[in-house]
Amino acid sequence: SEVRLKNTLEVALVLDNSGSMSTNGSGTGQQRIELLKTAATELVNTLALQAGQMKQVTKPVQFALVPFSASVNVGSANKDKTWMDLGGISPVHHENFDWTQMNKTVSGVDPNKYIEKVGDAYYQRGTGWGADAGKAMTRFTLYQDMMATTRTCTKKNHGTCQTYVDTTAQYQAWKGCVEARPYPYNVDDTTPATSTPASLFVPMFAPDEAGNFWTDSTHASTTSWGYTNNWWVDSADSLAVAKRQSDMRKYFVTKPYNAAAEPADGGPNSGCTTAAITPLQDITTTTGKNTITSAISAMTPTGNTNVPEGLAWGWRALSSNEPFTDGRANTERGNDKVVIVLTDGANTYSPIADATYAKNMSTYAAYGYTGLTYPGSGTLTRLFMNTSASVGKTTYTAANYTTALDEQMQTLCANAKNSNVIVMTVSLDLVETKSAEKAAMAALKTCSSDSRFRKDPADPTGKTAAKLYWNATGATLSKSFKEIADELSNLRIVS
Repeated sequence: SEVRLKNTLEVALVLDNSGSMSTNGSGTGQQRIELLKTAATELVNTLALQAGQMKQVTKPVQFALVPFSASVNVGSANKDKTWMDLGGISPVHHENFDWTQMNKTVSGVDPNKYIEKVGDAYYQRGTGWGADAGKAMTRFTLYQDMMATTRTCTKKNHGTCQTYVDTTAQYQAWKGCVEARPYPYNVDDTTPATSTPASLFVPMFAPDEAGNFWTDSTHASTTSWGYTNNWWVDSADSLAVAKRQSDMRKYFVTKPYNAAAEPADGGPNSGCTTAAITPLQDITTTTGKNTITSAISAMTPTGNTNVPEGLAWGWRALSSNEPFTDGRANTERGNDKVVIVLTDGANTYSPIADATYAKNMSTYAAYGYTGLTYPGSGTLTRLFMNTSASVGKTTYTAANYTTALDEQMQTLCANAKNSNVIVMTVSLDLVETKSAEKAAMAALKTCSSDSRFRKDPADPTGKTAAKLYWNATGATLSKSFKEIADELSNLRIVS
């Protein structure tokens, strides 16, 4: 029988896909990611069954999926969207790059192929660029311009190659991950606009880090600077390590077929490990439900944990304004927007001991390198913007990075809830006996919204609302998701 409509519902599943999700869940013999796939699929199926009875309105229940690890993938198909920084004008777009070595006034630079800065943007100048002359030089054009040669054998004789063919092609395409916007845009849903360059989204581009250097004048041996993401060939002249990393000339030299292989999980897309966001889907349709459940099934665990970026994109996936516009109007009455966040660990950003050379101070991820300061901020890195005195503004340690990410998350949670987004949080296999995990649990509980229907059992007065937070183990995860399904059902139907 039909049930009477109360609310329409839009849900973003923001699910941890970090490397630790490959660990077996507590009390089970299955990986956490597999347990999560089962629980999340059951949740979608339960709500789809209920939504199928709702005949009074179109799209009564929609689900989106936001897998996250160190960053979030918005989808490579969005590379031409106006909410991306297509002109390279964001204050963080060129923070890893030094274009001065490609200025026409520098000795050895082709006067028919150089870069000129105009305002906050950089442009391709000279006839050497061909049809691209006059276009803005951006991270997107870098992906397009980097060429590499591969050699294949076309004829063998007794196992020995007799004939080779060399093929030159684009080295790599952008996979779809973006950096975190600078504050305040990292913690809100501001519509991106070229009139506010910092609000635009910048594609991730992990710079080629410095390789080996010669230890003696005869070049008899080399020593590594210790950087892990050395994936291109450095410029021919001898530059200091910081300039080797930021020198842009190297990307316009074709990488030879016999160059060193790209390191595992390295290259310009380093840090981009998750599948793309699946926008809101109407789960009353077979196509919509299958799209979401297939995306859940395809999740793979790898990388670090950046909950705030996942949460931010969960909010954006529900919003009616760009980048994603599939949600109902943000002001529409009778519609609930819900973000469900699950993680199995604390926020992490990987530090490196790097005060001498390039001064990256971290591996590259959604906040770039933590050793780089935001323009006009003095010594302030993007990750530390708008953080309290508890965050050391020049302390480049894992613990301090976690503290900073935790504060960014709380600001984001408050902003989302103030915009009428319901936030549900789930911690998986965290225990209070470990201080870091206890802090992560407390942060997730604080982040969550209050239930509209349940009271806190710990309050004998019955006046305090229960928090929409679940502390699950591997063995109890499906039970927790069933309780979440009940909570979502109460939001939208009258029994």
